[in-house]
Amino acid sequence: MSEESNYDAELAVFKKKLKQLKGFRGRHTELITLYVPNGTDRSTVMNQLSEEINQSSNIKSPTTRKNVQGALRKIIVFLKKIDFKLPPHGIVVLSGNVSEVDGRSDIKLFTVHPLKDLNTKLYWCDSTFHLGPLEEMVIPDEFYALLVIDKNELTIAQLSGKKYEILGHFTSAVPGKTRAGGQSSQRFERLREEAMQDFFKRAGEKFNGYFADKVSKIKGVIIGGPGMTKQYFIDKEVIHHEINKKVVGVVDTSYTDEGGIRELVQKSESLLKDTEMMREKIVLDNFLGEVAKDGLATYGRVEVEKIMDEGRVATLIISEDLDWIVVKKLCGHCNEEELEIFTNPLDFSESKLRCSKCKSKVELTEEIDYLDYMLEKANATGANVRVVGSESAEGKNFLEGFGGVGAILRYKI
Repeated sequence: MSEESNYDAELAVFKKKLKQLKGFRGRHTELITLYVPNGTDRSTVMNQLSEEINQSSNIKSPTTRKNVQGALRKIIVFLKKIDFKLPPHGIVVLSGNVSEVDGRSDIKLFTVHPLKDLNTKLYWCDSTFHLGPLEEMVIPDEFYALLVIDKNELTIAQLSGKKYEILGHFTSAVPGKTRAGGQSSQRFERLREEAMQDFFKRAGEKFNGYFADKVSKIKGVIIGGPGMTKQYFIDKEVIHHEINKKVVGVVDTSYTDEGGIRELVQKSESLLKDTEMMREKIVLDNFLGEVAKDGLATYGRVEVEKIMDEGRVATLIISEDLDWIVVKKLCGHCNEEELEIFTNPLDFSESKLRCSKCKSKVELTEEIDYLDYMLEKANATGANVRVVGSESAEGKNFLEGFGGVGAILRYKI
């Protein structure tokens, strides 16, 4: 298994989960965050949670009291279910009422497996989940600095992994080629040249302002634009000399707005061949090639899950845009835990969950994103994982045309 590949997948799932968790808001201090580093004493945590249930009886609002106690009980049930066997980096357990409807309770439990060792032991009760230490884990170590420029505007962006972020877009005060009446052509050209030099200087200052304190993390600088303007800009040496040393390419583009950044990325394939975006394109091209020749590829949730269970998946390919939910439910009558997958989140209602065997009501013990669920299955069967976005034409086609779930097989039977 490629550790790098699965780390990339784990990072994508991690970021998606943080984005989801940041979107939740409690009506009051109803959202509970529990950070449990590996090696934490079990009795200390369980005693604290029991004490918090006792303390919560003092909450004046009956609704808030009920929601806080319900969230605490879900956390206790979860920790008992896993017998306090913590992942290598520890675990973060989050629970609370995430209902958007006032007066209605929707208490859910989420877990996050940190990408790095947890150094924080924390119990936090607030109107939002406490995610600061987790967000610090996804600050990119390396990135590409991008700039597209002409005489009228420039756009600055940062490419991390397979996504770019627009940092700034600026326009110039350089006059057009048509001079005002009464101006001599020499005076007009002089003013135009002075305005252009001033714009280049400001452009360099803007670029340096974004990246001068991050030079060590810049993997490369790529500059684009139409005509010779980009080269004039480089020749003026307005970029910080340490950043200038990182220039790996100069590319012709037709535009200098966000479309120019997108064009710059597309035309820099050879320069960016080691980035996540290009690795994603390669794996999707390989998948489509195998599908076209009826080779070592398959797609569709049911088929891929079946072949995954058989251990025949070499590489799992899954779209990060899938919003499917996997719930773990515990039957109090049968005392058995089951999984249920909802490909339409609107179909999911905790009150309607039933045991498949005895049809009794069940307790929802955990809600998992489908990507997280499949990543665990892949790790258990030794499969590589590629999580792909839908920003590119290939990624969009994979999501819409193949259902967002596919696999490269080890062998066919």
